Amino acid sequence: MRGNELISTNLEVLLVNFSQPNNELSRILRRNLASAGVTIEVENNVSVENQDNSLQLIIGNENINTRPITINPRARAAQYEIRLSVEIELRDGERVRIEPEILFVERTYFEDIENIAGNREEIQIITAEMRQNLVTQLMRRLESTTN
Repeated sequence: MRGNELISTNLEVLLVNFSQPNNELSRILRRNLASAGVTIEVENNVSVENQDNSLQLIIGNENINTRPITINPRARAAQYEIRLSVEIELRDGERVRIEPEILFVERTYFEDIENIAGNREEIQIITAEMRQNLVTQLMRRLESTTN
C-alpha cells in the first residue's frame, strides 16, 4: 500500500513533545517511530527547554480546515477541500535541526446530499488517510535530517 514504506532513521532515542498527546495523529506517529526502531520519550507539554541535550521533536496542534470549492445547481456546496496541517520543530539541545515549519496534506471530496451518512464515513476515511500521509511526510523529514 502507498505510504506504508518503512522509513529508517539514525535515531535511537527521540524526546517527543505533543500538544495533543492523545489524538490519532500522535498515536500514528508513535507507532511509526517505534516501527523504525526509535525509542520514544513522550513529553505532554510543548516546551523548547531541553536539559539533557537529547533530540527533541515538538509537534503542534493538528488543524483541520474544510472549505467549499464548487457549488451545485441548487447553490449548495458540491465539492470540498480538506486541509490537515501540523507545525513541527526538531531541536538538538540548543541547536535547531528543523526550523518550525508547517506540514500539510490537502484532499478534495464530493458531497452527496442524498447520502449524508455516507459522506461522514467518507470524510473519516479521507481524514485517516491524510493523517497517515502527514506522518509519512514527518518521518521523511526526520530521515533527511538525521541521515
